[in-house]
Order: sequence, then structure tokens, then C-alpha cells
Amino acid sequence: MIKNKTMKIKFVTLFTLTTILMFNFNPVFSQKNGNNLLKKMDNTMFAIKDKTADIKMVLTNLSNRKEKIKLATIIQKDANKKIFRYTYPKVDSGIATLSLPNNEIYLYLPLFKKPKKITSIAEGNTFNQSDFSVEDMATKKYSEKYLATLTGSNDSAYILKLTPKSPDTQYSYLTLFLNKKFFYPEKFEFYNLKGRKVKESVFHFIKIDGYWVSDKVSMINLKKKHSTSIIMTNIKINQGLKDTLFTVDNLAGK
Repeated sequence: MIKNKTMKIKFVTLFTLTTILMFNFNPVFSQKNGNNLLKKMDNTMFAIKDKTADIKMVLTNLSNRKEKIKLATIIQKDANKKIFRYTYPKVDSGIATLSLPNNEIYLYLPLFKKPKKITSIAEGNTFNQSDFSVEDMATKKYSEKYLATLTGSNDSAYILKLTPKSPDTQYSYLTLFLNKKFFYPEKFEFYNLKGRKVKESVFHFIKIDGYWVSDKVSMINLKKKHSTSIIMTNIKINQGLKDTLFTVDNLAGK
């Protein structure tokens, strides 16, 4: 009887260890599950049809805690149409970006009176002195941009490694901490092409009309010791925004 019980315990232990090893070291299993989790995150983040909001951008020098404030507005439809437009301070007022499908991004500077299409090289540049790059500000489903591998978990989040599908990027990979219960991102870590961690972003979500919506995201530039927080207020969703709002002419205010 004791011998049978011992054998049963060994079998259960062996089965458990085998399962753990498969989970941690089978790349096909990890990637399939990682991509499925990333799609669940997209379903959460892009569940709303459209959104408008007022934005307060706080730029902070982490060495001396000095802050600069910028104000802006955002209008967004689906996963790949977005206009971000500055309204304050006066020197920035009118500066805007337009994100469209197929990774089209346009920048409008009032001084030049004409929108300019952003190239893949310029996407790595900082967006108006913030810690977000033009690439970071672009709107596109993460599952379309990255291949995801599930690498681990903690008490609240799955941990995924996101590898860019396109070579036109400033990052070698990202690490995503994905909320286990609601499938929204808690944190991203950004690694440059040399594999060095250069930035971190932290998200906060609230529920509006049954949908999870991000109302704050903070980006920290580890090298520059500088951070940018984007805080959204007056958030309105599912208003039936028209596609005609998201045009190059509208970006220039024509």
C-alpha cells in the first residue's frame, strides 16, 4: 500500500514538472499563448469604437523635479485613426499628428502650413520634447505590430516578450506586463537595438460605460532621467465619429 502511494506521488510530481517544463521551454507553446494573450489585450484596448478627450501632459526632469505643462486634445476612431493636437502653450498650439491605417503618420507644424508624412526613420524621434517617440504615439493593434512570447507571470500579470514584425523600429523588443483579470497593459519596458532597456511606460485604466479606457500613461526615459505623463479628462466614447475627421486636410485645419 505504501509502495503504491509512493509511486502515485512520484507520478504526480513527474507530471507537474513535465507540465512546467513544457510551459517554460516549449517556444511554440509559449508563442501561441503569447499571441493569443496579446489579441485579448487588443480586444480590451480597442473595444470602443471612438474616443475624444482633453489631455494634460506633464514633462518632468527627474533629477531636479522641474515640470513643464502642455495641453492637447485627442480624437480617435477604431485602432488606427487618431489626431493628437496641442492647444497650450502658445508656442506649441496647433502642432498635431495624424495616424492612419497602414502605418501612415503625418505631422503638422503651423509654421510650415503644410502636413508632412513621417518616414520610418523619423518615427524614432521624440514627439515635441516628450519622452514618447512618434512611433510610440502611433495607433495600431499590438498583435499587428509584434510577435508575442509568454515568458512568465507574477501575482497580477502575465509577462510577454514582444518582438517587432517590422525592421523599421527603434526597439529590439518590448516586455509587456498584462493584467491577468482584465487583459489591459500594466507596464511596458522598451529595449533598444543593442538590447538595453531605455524606457518604461506605466498605464492606468478606468471603466466607462462598461469599457476599460486608459486615462493615464507615464513614460520614463531611463537614460535622460526624464518622464512624461499623459492624463486624460473629459473622456467621451462611442459618439459615432465620422471618418472624414481623420484626413490630412483636417489635420491642417482646412
